Amino acid sequence: MSNRSDGTFTHVRGELAWTIAEHRSANEAILMVKHLDAADEGQFELLGLRDDCETAVFWDHIWRGVVEVGFDAHGVDNLDEERTETTGDVGKGEYLQNAELEEWDLVHPRHQWLE
Repeated sequence: MSNRSDGTFTHVRGELAWTIAEHRSANEAILMVKHLDAADEGQFELLGLRDDCETAVFWDHIWRGVVEVGFDAHGVDNLDEERTETTGDVGKGEYLQNAELEEWDLVHPRHQWLE
């Protein structure tokens, strides 16, 4: 979901913004999406949002685990320092299959087929 201007992921950004606006701040939703979008590349992959969109859930491809961080209009908390959960030998797919995704506020569209 990196900074693409070709419109391919416009629907993803729109879905993120809409969901954040419903739970938190309509005025700051676009800024929050920009920060989530910037963090969603390379080492970290955005899986979804939880806790009334207060928590962003990322997969850390290097450490093979889940990172849960706060975010706001000023940015995403430090992903390297905010590791709250590791999954050990469990891969991303298995983690998502076992997660209670129906309780999340938003599952990233690339994983919604699991719901």
